[in-house]
Amino acid sequence: MHDFKLYKHYVEQLTQQLTDAKHRQLVLITGQADWCYELLSALTDSDNVKLLSNSGIANSSWPEHTHELLGQEFIHAVYDGFSGIYPDKFAALAGTIKAGGLLFLLLPDLQSLASWQDPALKSVQSHGSSNRQSYFNLRFSRLLQTLPVIHFDEHTDFKQPPIKSNVTNKIEYQAQQQCVEQIIKVATGRANRPLIINADRGRGKSAALGLAAAALHDKKIIVCATQFRATHSCFKHLAKTLQVEYKAQQKHLANLQYMAPDALLNQLPQCELLLVDEAAAIPVPLLFAMLKHYPRIVFASTLVGYEGNGRGYTIRFTQHIKANYKAAKVVNLEDPIRFAKSDPLEQHVRTLFALDAQYKEYPPALSSIEHVEVTQQQLVDNESLLQQIVALLALAHYQSSVNDLRHLLDAPAQRLFISRCDMHVVGVCLIAVEGGMDAELAKQVISGERRPQGHLMAQSLAQLSAQPSYLTKQSARVIRIAVAPNLHQQGVGKALLAHCQHQLTPTCSYIGASFGATAGLLRFWQSQGFSTVKLGYQRDKSTGEHSALVVKALDTSPQGLHTLAQQFKSDLFYGLLTHFSQLDSELVSELISKFLDESSVPSPPINTAISAINRFNTAPKLWYLFNHSPSCLMATKSEDRHLLIQMVLQNHNNEQLIKQHRLSGRKALEQQFKLAVKSLIKKPLNL
Repeated sequence: MHDFKLYKHYVEQLTQQLTDAKHRQLVLITGQADWCYELLSALTDSDNVKLLSNSGIANSSWPEHTHELLGQEFIHAVYDGFSGIYPDKFAALAGTIKAGGLLFLLLPDLQSLASWQDPALKSVQSHGSSNRQSYFNLRFSRLLQTLPVIHFDEHTDFKQPPIKSNVTNKIEYQAQQQCVEQIIKVATGRANRPLIINADRGRGKSAALGLAAAALHDKKIIVCATQFRATHSCFKHLAKTLQVEYKAQQKHLANLQYMAPDALLNQLPQCELLLVDEAAAIPVPLLFAMLKHYPRIVFASTLVGYEGNGRGYTIRFTQHIKANYKAAKVVNLEDPIRFAKSDPLEQHVRTLFALDAQYKEYPPALSSIEHVEVTQQQLVDNESLLQQIVALLALAHYQSSVNDLRHLLDAPAQRLFISRCDMHVVGVCLIAVEGGMDAELAKQVISGERRPQGHLMAQSLAQLSAQPSYLTKQSARVIRIAVAPNLHQQGVGKALLAHCQHQLTPTCSYIGASFGATAGLLRFWQSQGFSTVKLGYQRDKSTGEHSALVVKALDTSPQGLHTLAQQFKSDLFYGLLTHFSQLDSELVSELISKFLDESSVPSPPINTAISAINRFNTAPKLWYLFNHSPSCLMATKSEDRHLLIQMVLQNHNNEQLIKQHRLSGRKALEQQFKLAVKSLIKKPLNL
């Protein structure tokens, strides 16, 4: 018989110790759901926030999106594992708890967790696949049993770590104050000296923005973030410092105003300082646009992102800023201020979700690198291997999420290949296996009646071609491919990709990838024999680029993909005059470089007299020529090619062209065009 009063007394005693230590702790409750809820009711007050899908329990909610939790603070909170173990929600909730607080975690018996039908498994399952067991939950269970946490279990006596009495910690605010001073310098010093602030949760970066705004009370300041809720801490600290009232939905207080990124860039309002909070959640092109327009700007980002951003953003964006703004500064807030250093709860979360995984560069001999497939069982049995893979994937991509670990360990329709040397991982390629549907479902997908989860590429190809074979046959989609930074441009990625293709050929008819299209990335994929068959009309929110779909046949019949590539060619030439008119000309050049000529189509005559060449008369003939004989455009020198792409294929206006090519005016533009055309028609093109 469990003594709930004794348990409550122990929790109260622990809370007092944590308050003195300015720490937080995890409390684990396991057993049947009804027993866990009963104990929870005895241990907590009704006003504690609870993440539960059980609406019958007081003050419970189950937010659809993680960002709904951001910007809030709680003394105690509850995470209901019976509603599903979603790492991003759990980690985000842990980040909202203040010093002296507890996070209660409710779960079934830990010994059965791996085979328990976790509701969260549906989020990683493709249609037609299912999990016999959860490797994520197996690892989760193992680690929970090793952590020094309070554990109330329905079937055993409760486990309690020793309580450290008379521990009193002091929270250090010096780093935050120095950060505030740096923000003030951006506003009052020389222009065009951007500041980047990087911090983990609880380090006071958003509070620093509010404190700086209060110190600059005579200046007009805008704070920008994708979610207004994420700026609450900034506004609260401004209000507290100025000793004014602040209401939670108030978007304008004193000298500080909130604006969403799209509204900011559409209106471009004047301000004396722009603060960009959670900058890593904003597409990079939008950040560059802000940087270009606002000479005094601060970017603040979370290193371990629950919003879907990771180390890749931090590294690459910082590199760009440093390369283009020599006086830019970077501040890393390492000391927590929501709680004291060495906080138990923070370390538990980091351990459970491999958030401390750091990639260590290794200088291997290229000849000694081997490529192998790794199973999910091997990952859960080898923590060192798992940590290396997680770290490399996070390092190599702009966007990473706490949920990525669950996908890596539990997505059943997935295969993982690595490159390694002396047991050190130097490359990773993560593959999703798609297709394998029956004919009736394939027919419904093509007609738009069904959209089965997890078959993104197969569905796109089937709908582009109206051919059910893309859905009935199996295919492989590259989710991510990452290579150690010190081994870039040395053929490791190409070798790993070739190994994947060889291993997948017996079961898959084709392989492909979808990514934010840049000239460099497209060059890599096209050089490996992949054909571009689709370019998204709208820019992707995460990359700020148009999403490209590239495909390569693995069987002996590439005819279907050839037809799709030819269809894409026709669509692109029209799109360049419309929705792709502002596409980067270098990317356009790379796309066109793989198009085949139509030798049977005669080219219209082009007057070779330099005086007769003008945009009005000559551009239509050139458009026809490039459409049917792309190779002639690719034969021109780079500067001529970019000018002809923009003038003929994308129909940029004269003002744009003069600015882009740094010409003195319209006459200079006309002369440049004539010279480009003259150079073109001198080549043996049978014109």
